[in-house]
Amino acid sequence: MSHVLPSRTRPKKTYAAVALFLLVYLGVLVFVFAPKDMISVQSPTELLATD
Repeated sequence: MSHVLPSRTRPKKTYAAVALFLLVYLGVLVFVFAPKDMISVQSPTELLATD
């Protein structure tokens, strides 16, 4: 008697989780390796001084 194994289908949640992980990973890489002038954050004291 031969048994046919059912084909495994990956649920969409798996692909969504992998896609979300890749997006977050790439976002962190861009933030880490971006030039300092590209991402400028003012401290609260600088914000008060400019007002």
